[in-house]
Amino acid sequence: MLKLENLVKIFNKDTVDESVLFEDFNLFVPKGQFVSVVGSNGSGKTTMLNLISGTMGIEGGRILLDDTDITVQKEFVRARRIGRVYQNPSMSTASQMTISENMAIAVNKNKPFNLSQGLKKSQIAEFRDLVSTLDLGLENKMDTLVGSLSGGQRQALTLLMATMTPIDLLLLDEHTAALDPRTSEKIMELTKSIVERTKITTLMVTHNLRFAVDYGNRILMMDKGKAVLDKAGSDKNAVKVQDLLEIFNTISIECGN
Repeated sequence: MLKLENLVKIFNKDTVDESVLFEDFNLFVPKGQFVSVVGSNGSGKTTMLNLISGTMGIEGGRILLDDTDITVQKEFVRARRIGRVYQNPSMSTASQMTISENMAIAVNKNKPFNLSQGLKKSQIAEFRDLVSTLDLGLENKMDTLVGSLSGGQRQALTLLMATMTPIDLLLLDEHTAALDPRTSEKIMELTKSIVERTKITTLMVTHNLRFAVDYGNRILMMDKGKAVLDKAGSDKNAVKVQDLLEIFNTISIECGN
C-alpha cells in the first residue's frame, strides 16, 4: 500500500524562479494495484516517482509505504523496499560485470557486506533458471558482460533484477521509451507477467497511451501536479486511447496551444 498525503513540492524555493508543482497532492494505491501514469512533460509524473523513491525531498506532507512513514528516510534505505527501473537500460546494471555477477548483486540486496564470495557456484543454476523465464536465450550467456547485451535484453534483465528480492513497491520510469516497438511489446508482456506473479504494487510512468490503456488495473493522468483522470477496475477497462487524446487536446487548448 502506498499513500501520499498532502504532498508539497516547490522548485527553486524563495527565488524569482520559484515554482510549485505539487500542492496538497493526495494519492492512495492499494496493495497489489498496477497503476499506469500518463501526462504531458512537466505534469509531475517522474517527479512523483522521485519523491517516492527519495531522489528528491518534499516541502510538506507525508509518504507512507504499508503504513510506515518513509518521508524522511534516505534513498538507500527506501531502496530496500522499493525497486525502480529507469528509461535508460544501462542505469540499473553494471556493464563491466557478467549477467551472473549482476544477478548476484541484486539477490544480495539488503544483506550485510562481508568478505564472503559474492557469486557462489550454487547460485548459477538458480540464476540460469530464472533468466530462462525471460525467453531471450540469456540463460546460455550467463558469463557474458551485460554491457554487450542489446537494450531490450538489458532492460529485461533489469526488470528481473529489480524483483529478485521481496519489495513492496515497483516504480517503472518510462522503462520502454528507449526501445524499438517490437522490443517494447516484449518488455511490457514481461512486466505484466512479473507484476501478476509477484503481486507487487506498481506505478508505471509511460508516454505510450496504448500501453497505459492495455496494461494495469488503474490509469492516472496528471497535469501540473494534479490528477485530471483517475479510473480503476471496470472504469479503467472502459478507457480508450481516444479518450486520453481528447483530454490532452483540452489541456493543450487551455494552455494556449
